[in-house]
Amino acid sequence: MRIPAITTALLAAMSGNTDAARVDYAIDAGVEHDDNVRLDPVDPIDQLIWRTGIGFRATETTSTIQASVNGRVDYRVFQDSIYDNTVEGVLDGRLNWVMLPDRLSFTVDDRLQTEAIDRFSPDSPDNRQQINILSLGPNLFFNVGPTLRGQLEARYIDTYAEVTPQFNSQRWGVALRAIKDLGPSSAFSFNVQTQDVDFDDDLTSLDYKRNDLYVRYDRTFPNFDLGVDLGYSHLDYKETGDRSNPLLRGRLAWRPSQRSRLTLFAANQFADAAYAAISDVGATSIPERVLIDGQTITAAVYEEQRVSLAYDYHGDRATFMVEPYVQTIDYPDPLNDDEKNRGVTVGFDYRLRPLLTFSSYLNFERVQYRQIARTDDTRHLSLGLDKRWSRHWSTALTYYRYERSSEVATAEAKQNIWYLRVIYRNR
Repeated sequence: MRIPAITTALLAAMSGNTDAARVDYAIDAGVEHDDNVRLDPVDPIDQLIWRTGIGFRATETTSTIQASVNGRVDYRVFQDSIYDNTVEGVLDGRLNWVMLPDRLSFTVDDRLQTEAIDRFSPDSPDNRQQINILSLGPNLFFNVGPTLRGQLEARYIDTYAEVTPQFNSQRWGVALRAIKDLGPSSAFSFNVQTQDVDFDDDLTSLDYKRNDLYVRYDRTFPNFDLGVDLGYSHLDYKETGDRSNPLLRGRLAWRPSQRSRLTLFAANQFADAAYAAISDVGATSIPERVLIDGQTITAAVYEEQRVSLAYDYHGDRATFMVEPYVQTIDYPDPLNDDEKNRGVTVGFDYRLRPLLTFSSYLNFERVQYRQIARTDDTRHLSLGLDKRWSRHWSTALTYYRYERSSEVATAEAKQNIWYLRVIYRNR
């Protein structure tokens, strides 16, 4: 597993000012029982797995350095050596180095995650790979007037997949933004950006240049926030033609109370796996497990249309969130299957006693593949109890349920996992 650049950069930055740095971590070790480790629809094999892992969050905020990195590493030992011992990890982080206050800074974003090798196969240990997306470059800030600001960004992006070489690429991008402050709570910006993408494997991946031109409006009210992007995107595939599409993005967040929020998001845009991964950088909590993304990593750009509505509530004893969504994916490359996805995610945590917490998570998703006329339904359920014995020590029992039904019988699978562990937290 490659060590992401953000980890090295953050450690170097934090070593110079330990008083401003904060590191939180949790170490757990335990035993897991999996009743279908191969996710075989006909001949399930149960397995005891010894697990240990560490999750962490490191932050530093000074006038020169703003840094945050969150990650987790899991190590698994399979009882009957049905698989080799595995190491899996996730990480996302951001480092911003202010070189000249209000004039020049340098930003590093990094995202390491675990993805499926083949999304049409069940999520077994031999159908996983690590991918890493690194983005870095300078930011130049300048003032045109008392209410008009300019921003010039340059980025180098490197994408790497452990098993899928078609994903590996180098990207160079430049963005110019003019931001007009309309008042203390609103702003209007004009954005021009371009990116040149060069894949390592020119036989199976199409190099292209992407240009985006759009305006953005942001407004903050006492009880809700509004952000809208309107523009146009153009893809120029080298020697194979081009494609254009309107760029529309909107986000409306309403806060009916201090504890709750309702967020509506809608988008029509070009996207790809690297763009989606690096856009999600910014986690604010210690990961409790290595989550596996069921999407197959592909180099292809796609046209995405997505609508989601999320509600979250944070109370003294309970937290709750629900997010239904609908998404369509249209690939210009005919070698990839267009998709229509819809699903819902639900989370609920409740503190039963001062030192005993119940947690739950549910996700249902239906994916319809248009070219091959196939529909897959996946369901994830997680239930857990966490008992704190002291400030640092706790025990936890977690149950995971995974189901996949498909029009292809060999793709169906059911799995139940129990995980009992001891946890040490430094705070």
